[in-house]
Amino acid sequence: MGFKEGFALAMSAVYVLCGVLVGFTAAARNLLPHYRPAIASVLIGYGLLRFILWWRKRKDTGTAS
Repeated sequence: MGFKEGFALAMSAVYVLCGVLVGFTAAARNLLPHYRPAIASVLIGYGLLRFILWWRKRKDTGTAS
């Protein structure tokens, strides 16, 4: 796995992690009192979409093990 693939995978994880933190922590409840579930859903969904696109590209290029 090269740098670009690793970076793409790491960014997917960062988006999902940020979405989970925004959605399920008490600190985010005070920081984002409005639209917190929507923001968390968008972040998690975008992270999962990036992961799926990374997985499909990796599978199409034949580098999947």
